[in-house]
Amino acid sequence: MFETTSKTIKIEILAGMTSAVVTMPVAIAYGYASGLGPYAGFVSAIVLGFIAALVGGTSGQISSPTGALTVAISVFVVTEIEIQGSLEAALPVLMAIFVLAGCLQLFFGLLKLGENIQYIPFSVISGFMSGVGLIIIVLQIPNTFGVPSGIYTSVISKIFNIFYFFDQANWLAFAFVVATVGIIYIFPKITKKIPSSLVALLALTGLAYIFELDIDKLGAFRIDMSQFNFISIDQLSHTETLLRILIAAASLAFIGSVNTLLTSVVADKMTNSVHNSNQELMGQGIGNLLAGFFGGFTGSGATACAVANIQAGGRNRISGMTTAFFLLIFLIWGGNFIAEIPLALISGIMISIGYELLDKVTLKKLIIIPRVDAVVMVAVMGLTAFYDLLFSVSLGLIISAIYFMKKMADQVEDDSNQSKLELMIYELIDTFDDAEDFKDKVFIKTIKGPLFFGFSTRFLKTIRAISPKVEVVVFNMSLVPYMDYSGIRTFKDAILYLKSKKIKISFCELNKKNYSLLKELDIIPSQVPEKYIFDSIESCVMWLDEPGNIDGSIQDDSQVYFPSAFTPNDDGIRDEWLIMNIEKFPKCHLQIIAPDSILVFESHGYQQPWDGIFNDESLPTGAYEYVCQLDPNDPEEITGTVNLIR
Repeated sequence: MFETTSKTIKIEILAGMTSAVVTMPVAIAYGYASGLGPYAGFVSAIVLGFIAALVGGTSGQISSPTGALTVAISVFVVTEIEIQGSLEAALPVLMAIFVLAGCLQLFFGLLKLGENIQYIPFSVISGFMSGVGLIIIVLQIPNTFGVPSGIYTSVISKIFNIFYFFDQANWLAFAFVVATVGIIYIFPKITKKIPSSLVALLALTGLAYIFELDIDKLGAFRIDMSQFNFISIDQLSHTETLLRILIAAASLAFIGSVNTLLTSVVADKMTNSVHNSNQELMGQGIGNLLAGFFGGFTGSGATACAVANIQAGGRNRISGMTTAFFLLIFLIWGGNFIAEIPLALISGIMISIGYELLDKVTLKKLIIIPRVDAVVMVAVMGLTAFYDLLFSVSLGLIISAIYFMKKMADQVEDDSNQSKLELMIYELIDTFDDAEDFKDKVFIKTIKGPLFFGFSTRFLKTIRAISPKVEVVVFNMSLVPYMDYSGIRTFKDAILYLKSKKIKISFCELNKKNYSLLKELDIIPSQVPEKYIFDSIESCVMWLDEPGNIDGSIQDDSQVYFPSAFTPNDDGIRDEWLIMNIEKFPKCHLQIIAPDSILVFESHGYQQPWDGIFNDESLPTGAYEYVCQLDPNDPEEITGTVNLIR
């Protein structure tokens, strides 16, 4: 990705050290919040961070435990402990969840699903992240006041019973939370070279240790391999257990992938590069898979850590792997320090993280943004915080998808906004000898947008409501990029209805894919003959204006027809004034006179049709008179007006 030199390596190592300093308190806080302990948080940051940096596809990316995933994991941990009876008994199931989540992410990458992140509406992402932020803040209430949760374990119960915690508060713990948040937000005003969360961690932990303050602490932990108790075949044989594992793993894989690729976008902007979404998901998948085996839990790309790494100069894989190395050193030799960290300090860090996750910009603009986006954002946020993370995202996607399909269907059916081309076509029709009669007989329907399963029955109602005077319906397909089978079925029903009314159908500007599809489904030429297929709507309406083409009557091949207009707009279509059957009169004499009486074109035999050019310059839009003598021996002249339209 980048040229590696001794100077580059030095910068990358220093950047890795900086991001390790930022990542350490996050790993500790999220490890504790997950219910699995600081050790699990460290393992996740080390194993996932190293593998994702080695295999992934984002410059400067740092991976570790993150808020959205930790909230979901904490729910799964509590659920499994209630079912299994203890954390130790629940670990095999949890390990299976984390490993499977990694496997799913790996498959996402192999199946090249990484690019699909762009199809998730921002309102869903905003609502989800804000909901997660709200959960994180509310879950800190017990430790903020230094009171055990007791029976109040859910988010709602903590909010409704906040006075229970307030009445029994340990105000020293509360002071530590306030001090932690204060340092995190005030210290950057002094300097941003040292992470403020690290300053809070060192300063307040040192304060509690030196003065032996009566405040709850993380306590000692040991590095063990108890997580290597693999899930048994007997457990997997239970449908309920297997279903819980699959749902939980799918939730973590989805949340982790979205979170990672959003962070990748941030990293791209900072490094002026373009990440490989699928490669990144494969790196995340392998990293989370191995992290689960070694006693960690599912993590993802961490925006704050990645930003710190990039700002310090980290641009390639070395900084990410170095971050993991420094975290490993701290894990091995920093256990005594971790044991002394006050729980209230961790709560303060988590509250600041939760606050940063709230999409404050969008929340302030809820009244201004489109109503559906506002509803989706608030619904996803509320459901995420008070019901279920995966359900909230799924519902948000469903609402957004339905609304999008409705808007697309409305666009297909709405002719209120006429394009410049459509306005030119009607200007062209107005030049015909009997323009009003042509408009009565020819109905032009411009379809705007894809013909898909949202292509509603209102389209059929529009077709059935056309005037009984109509003899030809022209479907302008220039704005139809895609057709699926459901949309084509609706379209075919409309065509069959028109055929039953003896109305001819014409297609204009079908792209190659749509033309092939209509031909394969025998709509062309069974329902619409090839002669009614045109490359442009200009060609179609001008052909229909020629004698006999609307009603299908037999034309006199000797009859000369002078079109009332042409469109020399350099698109290769009707760029010349084509006079029907003029070739039968090789000695004809034709003159064209501009409105200011200047002769702008003269031809004997009309071998080279008029193209609207005079003295190498394009003539302006307007009505030009023509005088034509078909036979030099016959003094009779044919006169008229041709409209040049650009």
